[in-house]
Amino acid sequence: MDERLVLALRGIRNGTWVYGKDTGENDLLGNYCLDIGMPYEAGLPTRGRIPCRIVHDGQPWGCEVNALTRFVKGFTKVFLLYFTVHMTPPLLFKRDKLIQNPISSLQHIVNSTVRSSTFLATYITLIWYSVCLTRTRIGHQLLGVDQNRLDHTLGPLIGSAMCGLSLIIENRHRRGEMALYVAPRALFSLTERLIGPWAHRGRWWEPKVAEMTEIVLFAASVTTVLNAMYMDKDMVRSSVRGILGWVMKYELPPQKDQEKSEKPI
Repeated sequence: MDERLVLALRGIRNGTWVYGKDTGENDLLGNYCLDIGMPYEAGLPTRGRIPCRIVHDGQPWGCEVNALTRFVKGFTKVFLLYFTVHMTPPLLFKRDKLIQNPISSLQHIVNSTVRSSTFLATYITLIWYSVCLTRTRIGHQLLGVDQNRLDHTLGPLIGSAMCGLSLIIENRHRRGEMALYVAPRALFSLTERLIGPWAHRGRWWEPKVAEMTEIVLFAASVTTVLNAMYMDKDMVRSSVRGILGWVMKYELPPQKDQEKSEKPI
């Protein structure tokens, strides 16, 4: 998303951009419209709501086509990245299996790559299309909700909530990993939101408290994973288990399988 559009949306939230009024911000989206092949007047707040075509970077075929375009772009952009992510652990820790069953291993890697790429592409598509449905299709055209409220609250809120459904595409192990990744950042945002109403904005300790909360939660998450490595390695996903097992090979206790194999039959 172009930075000028982001600034306009922030202006709607803080009151410096008001639909139907000239607040001195005409050039913000006016010049952006010229860059994407639209008339300057289309970006003026005095003309009313920001057209979806501006949000779509000038794409003229509607919200549904924009959502499909975002999906294709997202999928193709991250496919190679996810292929590398899924290919690296077998190359480092399971080379024997990769050599013995190359077709089966590659098929598993490709399937995992497609699933992960589909997840991220769906995530992108859902947040874009949910915002369009809220601010245009349902909120504006069907229900007639105030556009300022749609753009500064309901659109971002519903879009952020709906995009989380894309996590269903990933397998359950990946869901757990992403929860550990997202939870500290969610708590960071929540802490800042809770502190704000009863403390003056800009106080030096506000971001430090939020940052410390994120650090504590991250440390607790890592501690949980490390404890699982000590207690039962099968509780940890194979790729994470391989990396941590290599890093902590001198700290971890002997494997139970090895102990059983050493006992006389």
